[in-house]
Amino acid sequence: MLRLPLIIGLIGSMCAFLKAEFPNDPKPCNYGDSECDNSINMLSIDPLITDKIRINQGAENPVNIDITFSNSKVYGLSTSVAHDIKGFGKDLKTKHEIFFKVPGSISLIGDYIVKGKVLILPLQGEGKSNMTLVEPECRISFIGGSVEKDGNIYMKPEKFHMHVNIKRSIYNFENLFNGDKALGDNMNKFLNENWKDIFDETKDSISKEFGVVVKHVIEQVFAKYPYAKYFNA
Repeated sequence: MLRLPLIIGLIGSMCAFLKAEFPNDPKPCNYGDSECDNSINMLSIDPLITDKIRINQGAENPVNIDITFSNSKVYGLSTSVAHDIKGFGKDLKTKHEIFFKVPGSISLIGDYIVKGKVLILPLQGEGKSNMTLVEPECRISFIGGSVEKDGNIYMKPEKFHMHVNIKRSIYNFENLFNGDKALGDNMNKFLNENWKDIFDETKDSISKEFGVVVKHVIEQVFAKYPYAKYFNA
């Protein structure tokens, strides 16, 4: 088990979001080497600043909500641990997979707007929020597309998918029901007591929305240098 290996480091740089300087001369690894270390010198990714994240479930679902998170920061990604990496060989046009987990938790903290219904109860509000995913395990998969630029080949992820599983989730939404504290406290309690049903219903939407963020990061990272520069000949 390796903490923040090369590919997780690539994700971890989050260059597009943090506006950080990418290393000018990344130390290459062997093709397909899942044991490559994080000598690529990635910078800290806590917190990760996100754009909008929207979780939308249709009316036919027990959890029928439309929630938008904005002005948010994600905390906890720097503790990610990779436990399996597949692909990343000389032929970039194959399937690549990254399996990683966070031993603690990831928290999305910022503003929210929500309306809808959870199980049998109406839900509406706007304010500050904290959604925490405890011990998340994630699988990222994509096909490596290629882009030629100045005679070099760059990787561009295609058919990107991300799947998330967790030990539990913790919700805290301020100012629910126009600031009615009693109703808000009871709803937060209800959400946390029924976290599994809620997550099971929204897991696909959560995986998809976070996947959009991660895909954009990977695209930005692999657009920086030709694919071959990350690896030994």
